[in-house]
Amino acid sequence: MRILLVGAGGFIGRHLHAALRAAGHQVLASARRPDPAAPGDWCRLDLAELARDSQAFAWPEGIELVINAAGLLSTDRVQLQQVQRRGACALFERAAAHGARVLQISALGAEQGADTDFLASKAAADHYLLGLGIPAVVLRPSLVLGSGAASSRWLQSLSPWPLIPLLDNRARLQPLHVDDLCGAVLALLQRWPEQPCSLALVGPEAMTLGQLLDRLRAAQGWGPGRYRELPRALTGLGAALGERFGWRALNRQTLKLARRDNLATPEPLAGACGYRCLPLEARLHDWPSSAADSVRLALQPLLLALLVVIWLGTALVCLGPGFDWGLRILAEAGITGGPARLAVTGGALSDALLGIGLLLPCWRRRALQAQILLMLGYTALITWLLPHYWLDPFQGIGKNLVLLPVSLWLLWLQPAHARSRP
Repeated sequence: MRILLVGAGGFIGRHLHAALRAAGHQVLASARRPDPAAPGDWCRLDLAELARDSQAFAWPEGIELVINAAGLLSTDRVQLQQVQRRGACALFERAAAHGARVLQISALGAEQGADTDFLASKAAADHYLLGLGIPAVVLRPSLVLGSGAASSRWLQSLSPWPLIPLLDNRARLQPLHVDDLCGAVLALLQRWPEQPCSLALVGPEAMTLGQLLDRLRAAQGWGPGRYRELPRALTGLGAALGERFGWRALNRQTLKLARRDNLATPEPLAGACGYRCLPLEARLHDWPSSAADSVRLALQPLLLALLVVIWLGTALVCLGPGFDWGLRILAEAGITGGPARLAVTGGALSDALLGIGLLLPCWRRRALQAQILLMLGYTALITWLLPHYWLDPFQGIGKNLVLLPVSLWLLWLQPAHARSRP
């Protein structure tokens, strides 16, 4: 079968691409920015552009099935509506015009009346597709786990801690491994439903987030964890900050989703194509890959938080009670008056910008690069002009010997997509 796979560069899309090709299908993969080194045939398709101009994409010949695996876990309502609703609907119209079937990878809970922008935009596209009167299936998976998923990375980073803070440990979900999602898609291609329909794709066991983390801990050789729900006032503040700074793991949307059950029966899918997901324990063979990787992921946000506190704290001290102290240090180097005041103020503001930059995922790599250069320059100048500060018992300069390798390590850990941003 000749298949157009939309969103093939994402977590689910990458796994589907490999599974479809291994099953012998001819796959034309698409992404906003195709990787020229990726295997198979690729083309460029941006659903945001398609939402603005339905003819922006030249339809390939011979496409029998369109699989839409594109999605955004974003807090930007306009972007979600543009990509997940209008762009997806334009894609479905083009598929219908060319006689192609459509398989939409949606999300469990994407029903009419959904109260989060992510689910509401998915639900609108699902409803539109099922009303076109073409052979179509909407597949609504629960939380999909596996190597390369942002949510899986976050869960893996939580798993090593002796006491694990959670947004909620009462709501239940039915997670599944990405291999089961691929298995369900392949089964649907073998036994396509006679009528357009939506099907839930869920694991066989309902569990809390703590119980899910216990499965991950067991796969890494650890015993059950200890869990504490964070105070609602604290999580509300964190969600507001996450909304402001673009955190995907914590914002008002993810907080709302974390506090309610997300359950469904697997029977309709089993009846439609005969597929049932395996228990999660049976799939945890390649992820989490090792306890050492989990520890590394756990340390990353902790060290980032430490750097944020250091840079913002330094800025506040320099602009406040440490201002005169900064002037005295510059006076020792022969800098006084207006230039000295400008240097202390400018340095403090630079520190504040670095701290804020570390909070913003889109600027984090640049902020880490800038702080490494700043620390190197600062250390070189102090060594040249005021070398006796190396003998300071509080080691104001010596701390850079620790912060520099920490910053370099965090820079190296930045995701590949962040590294390639201009």
